[in-house]
Amino acid sequence: DEWLTRLRAAGRFAFDTETSSLDAHQAEIVGLSFAIETGQAAYVPLAHRYPGVPEQLDRVAALAAIRPLLEDAALTKIGQHGKYDMHVLANHGLRLEGITHDTLLESYVVESDKSHDMDSMALRHLGIATIKYDEVTGKGAGRIGFDQVDIERAAEYAAEDADITLRLHGALSPRLAEEP
Repeated sequence: DEWLTRLRAAGRFAFDTETSSLDAHQAEIVGLSFAIETGQAAYVPLAHRYPGVPEQLDRVAALAAIRPLLEDAALTKIGQHGKYDMHVLANHGLRLEGITHDTLLESYVVESDKSHDMDSMALRHLGIATIKYDEVTGKGAGRIGFDQVDIERAAEYAAEDADITLRLHGALSPRLAEEP
């Protein structure tokens, strides 16, 4: 509830979805992360499933509570690969409005010849080595779904994603404004 109030008061925020699949049309939301200013981010776990998992918020109730913010076109949202998040949210009956900045697209316009994944952009523009998805979920046959990731580790990874998205927008937006 405190974060819902903070997000609305901020007027703009970065967010990211953590999901059960990399295929946006099949993915279910496992958690959501938000950042409103550099170094201040939060992760809301909703559907982690593993032995001994701590109690989480009810996903349906939590998504109903966040719906007014996500669907409010007057609130500016910043994402990284927002099209994916739009599809995932639609899988849960949510319509994303007000996503006016997408760092993947900003990067593409500013430097189309470079890689536009968050990890590469964070290192290139911010000098930050981020936590890699493979470090959290593993690789190959040993890979686990994000819903199987320990909530503490998931929170560190997901909150960083929202924070880095916000920072990248801050770095890329002025460069984008200079483009004809």
